[in-house]
Amino acid sequence: MDREMNDSGAKRTVGAAIAVVAALGLMTGCGSDSGDGKADGAKRAGSVEQGDGAEQGDGASQGDKAASSDPAAKPLSASALERAALTSGEVKGVEVQKMSDKEVSEGGSAKTGKAACRPMAALMGTRYDPAPKASVHRAYATGLTKAKVGSTGLIRISSYGPGDAERTVKDLREAVTACQGGFPAEDGTGGKADVKKVTPLDAPKAGDEAVSFGLHDAGKEKAVIKFTVVRTGPQVTVFFGVNIADPAKSEIPAALVDAQVAKVAKATKGAAS
Repeated sequence: MDREMNDSGAKRTVGAAIAVVAALGLMTGCGSDSGDGKADGAKRAGSVEQGDGAEQGDGASQGDKAASSDPAAKPLSASALERAALTSGEVKGVEVQKMSDKEVSEGGSAKTGKAACRPMAALMGTRYDPAPKASVHRAYATGLTKAKVGSTGLIRISSYGPGDAERTVKDLREAVTACQGGFPAEDGTGGKADVKKVTPLDAPKAGDEAVSFGLHDAGKEKAVIKFTVVRTGPQVTVFFGVNIADPAKSEIPAALVDAQVAKVAKATKGAAS
């Protein structure tokens, strides 16, 4: 019988799981097309599909019109974002591991010639338009035993200047609509990483607004990579998930989203008081 892994074993397995995700290409280690944090004509927005068998929606919660940030809410500092990030043990069955910007971006920069879809290619990198004030990253994995790994993915929590968090979600939402037919892309090594289609999904009712979608890989893995993006005041939390055992059945644990958004909301509220 499989036994629960100890902490060091879990950390090693999370790292191995992320390496497998990297091998899928487009959505790991992706940055923008330029080195200054901006992609020409890039629009940003986004989020992930939630749970199994989710009905397709418009990819957004709280309607199409982005909610305005509470004027009292303040962007969190890097240290405050670190404190707001989940750790292992806070969500049952989910191992969480801290990741540096270098670990997240070392896969290189994904590129697409379709301008409307560049926000998706940039989503998992460390350079964005608009650029956040600060960001922290976490890797997570579920179903960890000595014999297997279930779902795995990344969490990015970023704080933004006035209006930029709203713009990030708005632009990504527009990209979900514009790119449903898919788009050609290259991964960080210049390899083919085309997206066959983009599926808008029902976003969770979390934060001030959220958007969710699935990217269908055009390669032989036929992976479905899921994203959920939640805005909480001037903070944006991005969740990314893929199923290692069955890439066509990826998911992001709802409990993970709920717990992380709750911690960000508490930190945001505390910063405003």
